[in-house]
Amino acid sequence: MEGVMMRGKQTMASTVRKSNGELITTTKTYIPLSKRYKILGLPFIRGAVSMIESMVVGVGALMESAEHIEFEESESKFDKWIEKKFGDKSMTIILYTSVVFALAMGIGLFMLLPNLIADFLPFSKETASGAFLANIVEGAIRILIFLIYVWIVSKNKEIKRVFQYHGAEHKTIYTYESMEELTVENVRKHTRFHPRCGTTFIFVVVIISILVFALTGWHSKLVNVAIRLALLPVIAGVSYELFKLAARSESKLVKLISYPGILLQRITTQEPDDSMLEVAIASLKAVLDSEEGESTENDNLQAAQ
Repeated sequence: MEGVMMRGKQTMASTVRKSNGELITTTKTYIPLSKRYKILGLPFIRGAVSMIESMVVGVGALMESAEHIEFEESESKFDKWIEKKFGDKSMTIILYTSVVFALAMGIGLFMLLPNLIADFLPFSKETASGAFLANIVEGAIRILIFLIYVWIVSKNKEIKRVFQYHGAEHKTIYTYESMEELTVENVRKHTRFHPRCGTTFIFVVVIISILVFALTGWHSKLVNVAIRLALLPVIAGVSYELFKLAARSESKLVKLISYPGILLQRITTQEPDDSMLEVAIASLKAVLDSEEGESTENDNLQAAQ
């Protein structure tokens, strides 16, 4: 919230702008699980690990940023009850509750609902071809619901600011990758669309899920949902490898698979203002400065040995 998180090889930094204009940067050492444990870094396993880890890290960064943001006083009876019941921990409780609610809504909206709609379609699902077609239609419905959902939330003023910070993050990364000085002027001129964006990864996951689910047949609603949840780690693993390949490959077929995700960034990233660019620059500089310092210390240690 009102900030940007950047991650390096072993450093994570978050910069948040307070209501008084002050920038608060928090830097910590963070080595991904796939780097700490070899088995978790194996192809097709690292994708599922990365997806879960990103969710945990994202929630943590969200909670930390909330500590620096001043919110307008809410008149909600529920918020008042939470504050009275939990005191200083009320914001943490609200955020965790929101995450649980979001996960439940995600399962209901993007898994249960498409499956229910496809189940009512008037063609036989007992044959192999019918089950295959039902899964394809379900996937198409899932994509449609996802696009409508993203478009609707983008109209919210607070979410639009999040998308602007998202754009600032991409522009800053592009500036660094272009080996240019990290200044507002340099960052502003770059595109806000980046091939390694999480938005593109999500869309790749959706596409791969359609292909995988189409091979599982068609069962009762409960079994269908159970199969989809069980296969999520597999789909995440395959999608991650394809996502990494697309980022460095010039293959037209591979690029075609990730292209819809790039188009979706026209919604999930918006043009930031200069103050947002300053936040993204501060966050990336914190990561670079930290890792450069650690690299120097390691070099000195090796020289001493």
